[in-house]
Amino acid sequence: MHLKRFLTCSSLLLILSSCSWMPEKEIVTITKVVKPVIDVKPMPKSVKMLPVKFYVVTEKNYEEFKEKFTKENGDYVFYAMSVPSYENLALDMAELRRYIEQQKEIIIYYQKAVTDEPKGKD
Repeated sequence: MHLKRFLTCSSLLLILSSCSWMPEKEIVTITKVVKPVIDVKPMPKSVKMLPVKFYVVTEKNYEEFKEKFTKENGDYVFYAMSVPSYENLALDMAELRRYIEQQKEIIIYYQKAVTDEPKGKD
């Protein structure tokens, strides 16, 4: 019985230890940098803004504005904005411009990374 147990344990040890005969690690050295081949799409066409007209209306020129506005536009409908809201709108437009410029720089960076010839700024 001891002999049978000994042979079983010995054979299991041999089977399990056979993995140790293989080399532990294989070292691979890369000698050439390969850039990925990615189709670089052209930049989108620039944004063309439509004209926006602002009127400054006060208590002093309200009646004159009302008459002129109705004559030019037909309907007497307009939107009003407070001075702080107008300032916020201007700040938001500047923030939007900053964001777009940063996105454009990121796109140009990646275009240069995947092409041999860098793309010029539009």
